[in-house]
Amino acid sequence: MALRDVQLRIRSVRNTAQITKAMEVVSATKMRRSQEIAIAGRPYALAALDMLKNITSRTPVAHPLFLPRETGRTLMVLVTSDKGLAGAFNANVLRLAADWQKTQQEVPAYVAVGKKAREYLQRREAELLRSFSGFGDFISRKDTASLSDFLLEQFRAQPWKKVLLCYTNFRTTLKQEPHISEVLPLQPEALAETIRHILPEYGRYAEEEKGALETRYSYEYRFEPSPEAVLGRLVPTLFAIQLHHIVLESNASEHSARMVAMKNASDNAQELVDKLSVSYNKARQAGITKELTELAAGQEAVQ
Repeated sequence: MALRDVQLRIRSVRNTAQITKAMEVVSATKMRRSQEIAIAGRPYALAALDMLKNITSRTPVAHPLFLPRETGRTLMVLVTSDKGLAGAFNANVLRLAADWQKTQQEVPAYVAVGKKAREYLQRREAELLRSFSGFGDFISRKDTASLSDFLLEQFRAQPWKKVLLCYTNFRTTLKQEPHISEVLPLQPEALAETIRHILPEYGRYAEEEKGALETRYSYEYRFEPSPEAVLGRLVPTLFAIQLHHIVLESNASEHSARMVAMKNASDNAQELVDKLSVSYNKARQAGITKELTELAAGQEAVQ
């Protein structure tokens, strides 16, 4: 390879390294912020899920969202990101959904959260009911209300047997787990499983929230003005909180995965620059040695 070509390649790799380094810094900032929001919201999500779990198992009134359905199709919600360059973040979620579908007798309908999920479903020509995007880095519950409202409307109006969410659960900065969770109908077993996945492995919430896996209340509920009126307002709100926290977990996982991917890209670029620099120096030294040899040979010929 000519020296000029090596120089151009070194310059190109260094420019790429500058871009990936900048993206790493931005992702690290967003990651810390999204992690703080997701972790700070865990106690509220745990309290909401624990309340739902107790209501579903102890309430004498059968709310429509509690009743299991024996027949009907499955609605799968895929939660991905709007942007790429996040390592295997999106691929892991989509691969888990594809593997799950292979084990099913039916072909489910889909709801896409994130542009990557929408593009994936469109390429596969799957039945896409609706897609959501623009759930930004730091979202409020109002931003995800459209998703929870749509799922509740679909479950009430259509004969769906169950609604599943395929998303990435944030465990640590270096560990994010794709997971499929059943969110409708609201069942105690599914809610307990969701609680187990939300609980952190260690940290300030790891010990104090262990009791969320067990029923905290031993008394009966009394409703005013009526069980139907109270549950009609309470259950959809708790369901919306559950979905909002799932999106928060996915956002934290996305920024963590992107930061790690950009750091690996920056390290690989620096390693490539070092190798190209060695090759450049060797080629340059070989050229100098060749010129000196030619000069010495010419001088001896003159003499």
